[in-house]
Amino acid sequence: MGSRTEITDKPQSIHPLSRATTYIESYFFDPLSGEQRLRTYATGFFVRASTAILLVTNWHVMSGLDPSQPSMLGKTPPPHFLKIFVPTVSGGLSSLSLPLYDAEMAPRWEEHPDREAVDMAIFPLPLSLEQHFHFFDVPTAAGAHEIEEAVAKDVFVLGYPFSQDELRKSFGDGAPFFLPVWKRGSIATEPATRFNDRVILIDALSRPGMSGAPVLVAQDEPVLQSTSARNAEVFDAINRGGGNALEVLSRLDTASLRSSTVKRFSLLGVYSGVIGNTRLEQIALGKCWHVDTLRELTANSCPGAMPFHAPVANRFYDALLSEVSGGRLVVKNLEGEVVRNDPI
Repeated sequence: MGSRTEITDKPQSIHPLSRATTYIESYFFDPLSGEQRLRTYATGFFVRASTAILLVTNWHVMSGLDPSQPSMLGKTPPPHFLKIFVPTVSGGLSSLSLPLYDAEMAPRWEEHPDREAVDMAIFPLPLSLEQHFHFFDVPTAAGAHEIEEAVAKDVFVLGYPFSQDELRKSFGDGAPFFLPVWKRGSIATEPATRFNDRVILIDALSRPGMSGAPVLVAQDEPVLQSTSARNAEVFDAINRGGGNALEVLSRLDTASLRSSTVKRFSLLGVYSGVIGNTRLEQIALGKCWHVDTLRELTANSCPGAMPFHAPVANRFYDALLSEVSGGRLVVKNLEGEVVRNDPI
């Protein structure tokens, strides 16, 4: 696939793809004290559908189980709920609590028809939440770029290898824990011959918190850049496609033009680390579930199923569920104080 030349004059401060990911924490309730105990942290990202905003992450993040051995219970109980951190329309940052089970303790997430055999899951969020929060979806942020999927091609895994507490201890309370780390790697296996027709291996060291991260295949493409106000008007005319192209180009201030390159991105899939195979970890390989499988999931999703070890209902979880399902949106700041209590 040949590269394309584009003209731009608008630098970005925070990359749109960084805004399209979300830091996730999973919690379970202590059945005696009611304490919300942090189980783990992970990564998710957003995809827009016609009727909902879809939070995408791994099945093992939602269920708390190893998909290769779902009957085995780990050291900590499966989570009752997730917290995701999203920007508010007023310019702040808030957390949303997402109960993972309904009143009958049936999972509220959706998954692939092949269940835990595909380590991906989606949690639909109502479009009405956009009145309060900004949701940046990965396909829009990546743009409609056609990038060839080829072995040795650069990829970036956008995730959270550190918890917010770890970052704050290292860099202070102002550490931007809600923005992802861009972990660079490469496609390690032939994309045309995916494992089980679904998985590509990525050559990249990672940590468990990267689970559920979007994997973006990357490519450098040439652009012309300029800080000239005159050229900004010309670029705008070119982008609109109006007028005679040669006449528009003749107005360019060529002395202020600079040739450069920018990275273009396309969603390759969903990262799930080395779950189920420690040999992959030994040689620094991770699993990337191809975007085609994500499309299968979103087009043919099934209600989630918890084959083993579903959390036990308790009055503390019931209270959280009634708060969320009662037709109101309760927004808390990072200190846990209620800042909004609105109908939805």
